[in-house]
Amino acid sequence: MQSSGKPCFLGQRTASLAVAFCLLFDVSRAHSEEGHSSRRPGAVVSAQAKSPDVPTAPADGQDPGRPQKKKKWPDVIYVPTPQPVVDKMLELAEVRKGDNLHDLGCGDGRIVVTAAKKYGAKGTGYDIDPKRIYESRENVRRNGVESLVTIRQEDFFEVDLAEADVVTLYLLPELNVRLMPKLRQLKPGTRIVSHDFDMRGAKPKKTVSLRVNDDREEHTVYLWVVPWEEEKP
Repeated sequence: MQSSGKPCFLGQRTASLAVAFCLLFDVSRAHSEEGHSSRRPGAVVSAQAKSPDVPTAPADGQDPGRPQKKKKWPDVIYVPTPQPVVDKMLELAEVRKGDNLHDLGCGDGRIVVTAAKKYGAKGTGYDIDPKRIYESRENVRRNGVESLVTIRQEDFFEVDLAEADVVTLYLLPELNVRLMPKLRQLKPGTRIVSHDFDMRGAKPKKTVSLRVNDDREEHTVYLWVVPWEEEKP
């Protein structure tokens, strides 16, 4: 994995991501050789859903009888954000009732569910892994926030974020950088928060570090507000 020029994950989290990335690269290459194209980078999602026979889950409100888009492949292992870090991300973004929060690579949906339950914010979570989509929709249902939260199986590089007040990320540095042109176009005042990874070239408005329980590794949360200040070379 390429880095942004700064240490990112340390210790066990680094090893987990590195091993998963290599495994998925091999899987993607194998399928490419069999005539399957590998997907471009997207969310931090699970290495579990590798079978080309797994159907694409229809987006909320979409007719299940309509043809679905070709399945795209995960890049790296799904590493859930610890709940205390989720809470800190939402606190740093000053999420409030009525905000429209978009989580890019929503995993099990914990960020959008917490934002809805704790603050009354509306949320949309995006992921490409059918397993994560199922888990996140179940999480929404269990917590009774269906009226506020929507989960969509979509490539977040292609979604419309024009209505977003808050965007949350837990992606790799190079994916954050790829998203910058899209994020730069968001309306002024939109808050962007990222767990552990910065956006090279964009100066954070705030940076907070915290430890979770007995975790020996420190978590970092970055906040930017559109339009962000460019970092000096």
